[in-house]
Amino acid sequence: MGRKRNQGKARKAAKAKAEERANDDNNQRRNGRQQQSLAALMQQLQNGAASDTKCWHGCQHVDKMCIHLVDAFRDAFYDTSGDADISDCLTAAHYAAMNKFADVWNDSAKMEIAISLLLFMGTQFVLDGNYTIARDFATFTRYFEEHVAVKLHQTRALVNFPKIIETYLAGNPFDMHKHPSDLHTLVKFFRKRIFCSCLDAKYEEVKSITKVGFCFNLQCNLPRVERSETMYCSRCRSVTYCSRECQTAHWAQHKPVCDTSAAQIAEFEAKQQNA
Repeated sequence: MGRKRNQGKARKAAKAKAEERANDDNNQRRNGRQQQSLAALMQQLQNGAASDTKCWHGCQHVDKMCIHLVDAFRDAFYDTSGDADISDCLTAAHYAAMNKFADVWNDSAKMEIAISLLLFMGTQFVLDGNYTIARDFATFTRYFEEHVAVKLHQTRALVNFPKIIETYLAGNPFDMHKHPSDLHTLVKFFRKRIFCSCLDAKYEEVKSITKVGFCFNLQCNLPRVERSETMYCSRCRSVTYCSRECQTAHWAQHKPVCDTSAAQIAEFEAKQQNA
């Protein structure tokens, strides 16, 4: 009993340290470069102030309205961060961008330009070694991609939220001994999306790092696990768990969401078959 109690205390202490570190990251983002406009950041980076590279990583067209949309999304995300979880931050950012720049938000071609801007910035931050900000830009990129696929192109029924969580966890250490920053996922995310070889060398450095997944059971003692050990809910595929026990423990909370998601998937598949 004493050993279990001590292990429980150790896990709680690890969580407390992680939360403190997350708050520090939030403060860093609020007080650092992210307060600059995207246009100013792009100019600073492209002039070589933060990196020796002059490559645009496939970003060939800069649209001012797309820049303003990204700024609005990013600012709302950071303004909501702190005690709020990632879903609340993304929801606030979603509505801020949609309400202020609907013409861009609802135009798939313009959203692709916004995505290319995010990829350029995120890649530059990786090359600079600023993984916390790069992680945020990867998360924004993933969310934009999901929005385009689900709402604009309508090629999928639901947003793949576990993938967004995996992206957000990359570059954000929870347990430095067991699960250091998942730079493998972070660097690979940008490398597979850009049209240059700028991240090839960095990928060789980090590809041996274990990829990290997330357990959606909020009572899980250590929700970050090796991704190969996670399992999707087979019914909705909207959440992942580290074990069957965690899936069972979370079922009462997850069931309403699962029912809604499963119904949306069924409706989407029926429309696809009748199209």
